[in-house]
Amino acid sequence: MAEVLTKAGVLLAMIALGYVFKRARLFGRSDCETVSKLVFRLTLPCAAVTAFSESFQQDLTLYLVMVLGLASDVLLWAGAFLVTRRRGEEVRAFYTQNVSGYNIGAFTLPFVQSFLGSSGVVTACMFDMGNALMCTGGNYAITSTLMGKTEGGRLKTFLRRLFSSVTIDTYLVLLVLGSMHVSLPGPVLAFAERVGAANPFLSMIMIGMMMEFSFEADSVKKAALTLGIRYAAATAFSLFFYYALPIPLEIRQILVLLSFSPIPSMSPYFTEQICGDGSLSGFTASFSFVISVACITALIITMGIGV
Repeated sequence: MAEVLTKAGVLLAMIALGYVFKRARLFGRSDCETVSKLVFRLTLPCAAVTAFSESFQQDLTLYLVMVLGLASDVLLWAGAFLVTRRRGEEVRAFYTQNVSGYNIGAFTLPFVQSFLGSSGVVTACMFDMGNALMCTGGNYAITSTLMGKTEGGRLKTFLRRLFSSVTIDTYLVLLVLGSMHVSLPGPVLAFAERVGAANPFLSMIMIGMMMEFSFEADSVKKAALTLGIRYAAATAFSLFFYYALPIPLEIRQILVLLSFSPIPSMSPYFTEQICGDGSLSGFTASFSFVISVACITALIITMGIGV
């Protein structure tokens, strides 16, 4: 347990460091954007390359994991959309964009990378492929269309946003190469291994730099309701994944951890685009980071991962 707590404590310290540096004005908004670009365009793709090269195998279970990633998002989005059908546009925009979706690449993947290695990263990446179809613009496009805020070329815009993501493109290329049993050259893998090793550090620093807290009563109430829904759903999904799926234990354990991932980084932007409260979304996402750290650490200890 001491080793698990040490690893989790190190990751938490990285988040705290990013937040403290931002509050001390050692990091500014432009620095956060720079670190974000490094994570999503370089270290995260490299971590995925390393994991797939070491552990990817043709297994229908991994494709099931990808479907589960998409299905989880769709269920959460549909629930939020139906429950808010009699509420105002701002309320519907907020809940549909913040109840659904998981921040896996920048948040949960570093935990998986630290505790479960390459095989765990492959599983997390496959789940993230399904998740990305919704959280990178899918739920935004569907919600805005159903709310009558259609614009020309919305499908084109969604596809462009989805496939302009270096991370998603990397997942797809690696999946195709793995399915064809094609290996990348040794120098490419050596480069990816070195750069990918920096992903946990930069991802956690980035999360800390993104965190914003406000304690106005109305904001706290809305955030608490959103987070209550998310983590109640996470508990239900995790119980289903762990006890009902006839798949290997390690994959079930990873699915449990992924269920408790925080709100996606893009949610505040999409919330604002559909006339929702973007600042409230950012505030809620910040608290979700803190809760997810506690939940994932507790689950790692409870399930004996990394021991």
